[in-house]
Amino acid sequence: MSHHPGPAPDPDDDPVSAGPLPDPATDPAARALRDALAARAETVRPTDRLQEIRMSTTSRRRTTRAWAAVATTAAVLVVGGSAFALTRGDDESVRTVASAPTGAAERSSAPAPATSEPSGEGTAPSAAQEPAAEEPSQATTGAPATTGRSLPAGSATVPVYWLGGQPQLLFREYVPAGDAADDATNALRAVLGGQPSDPDYASPWGPDDSATVTARDGRLVVDIAASAAAGDAEAGDVTAAVQQLVYTVTAAAGEDLPVEIRVDGRSEPLVFGYAVPETVSRAPQSDVQAPAWITAVDTGTPGQAVVEGVGSAFEGTLLYTVTDASGAEVTRGPAQAGANGTFAEFSVTIPLPAGEYTVLVERPDESGGEAGAQPAGDTKSFTVR
Repeated sequence: MSHHPGPAPDPDDDPVSAGPLPDPATDPAARALRDALAARAETVRPTDRLQEIRMSTTSRRRTTRAWAAVATTAAVLVVGGSAFALTRGDDESVRTVASAPTGAAERSSAPAPATSEPSGEGTAPSAAQEPAAEEPSQATTGAPATTGRSLPAGSATVPVYWLGGQPQLLFREYVPAGDAADDATNALRAVLGGQPSDPDYASPWGPDDSATVTARDGRLVVDIAASAAAGDAEAGDVTAAVQQLVYTVTAAAGEDLPVEIRVDGRSEPLVFGYAVPETVSRAPQSDVQAPAWITAVDTGTPGQAVVEGVGSAFEGTLLYTVTDASGAEVTRGPAQAGANGTFAEFSVTIPLPAGEYTVLVERPDESGGEAGAQPAGDTKSFTVR
C-alpha cells in the first residue's frame, strides 16, 4: 500500500521561544516594571456589581411605572371630556350634549375687563372671549382650589350671554352691574329674568333676586330658586339655556371652571323639566356661540359708521350688509374676524350719508346652500348724521 505524506509544515507556525523572563532581582528594567504594576494594583477598588444591577433594575421599573401613570392621567383627561345626557324627569334619555373637559379652559383670548367702558348695548371693551385660558388659574390647572374663596367684585358692568336665532345660540352684551357682593352674582341675576338691549335676544330664565354664585372646591356653585327654572322646553333649548348660564357666570368670574347648578339647594336638579348633571363646563365656542355678533356701532364721526363685533368664519371673512329705512340694500362688504371656529374681534368703517340704517353681520354660506340653513346673523339699527 502506498503512503502519501501530508502537507509540509509551515515554518511560520512554529512557536518562537522568547527565552527565560528577566529576573527583577538582577534586571533593573524588569524590576521597574514589577514595581509600577504593583503600585497600580494598589489603587484598584472592585465595585459591587450585584448592587449596581439591582439599582439599574429598580430605576427601569420606576421609569416604566412613571410612564404608565402619565398614560393613565391622559386617559382620565380624555374621559373627563366625554358627553353628558340631559334626561327628562321620567328618566327618558332625550339628547347627548357635548361638554368641555371639566376645568379645561377654552383656549381663547384673555377676558374683556368689565371695568372698561362697555355700554348697555353690549360694547365689548377688548377680547372676544372671557376666561383667560393663556394664563390658567390654580383651579383650572388641577391644583386644589381654596374652599369658599372670594370672586372678583366692583365692576361697573358685567358680561351677560343671551340666546338668539334658531337653533338658539349665544350672543353677549355688557350690562350695568347690580349691588350684589361680586361680579358673577351680578351677572347671574342679570341673566335671570333680565332684559337684553337688543330685542332679537332673549332668556328663558325667570327672575331671582336672591340667586348667588360662590367659588367652592374648584367649581362655581350657582344657587337659584325653582321658580327661575320652571316650565317645560325642548331638550336643545334647555341645553342652550344651561350653556347660557355657564358662559355668563364663568365670564364674570374670569375663570373657566365647571359650574354646579343648584335649584332650591338641590344638586343635579330639574331645569325646565330636564335633569342636569352635577357639574357642567363650557361647551366648545363653535358649538354654542353665534358665528357673528355686533358689540357696538359708533356714529360719532359724521358720514360714517364704525361697526365692531366678534365672530368666526371660513378664512375669517364675515359679511356685512347695510340697508336703509325702506329696507333697500345700500352697501355690503367683508369684515375680518376669527377663522374656522376661532373667535376674534372685527371692526369695519362704513362711509354713509346721513340717514337711518340697519347693519347685518353674518357668516356667509361657503357651501352654496349644501350645508343647509345657516345660523342667524346679528343686526343693529343706527343713525348717521
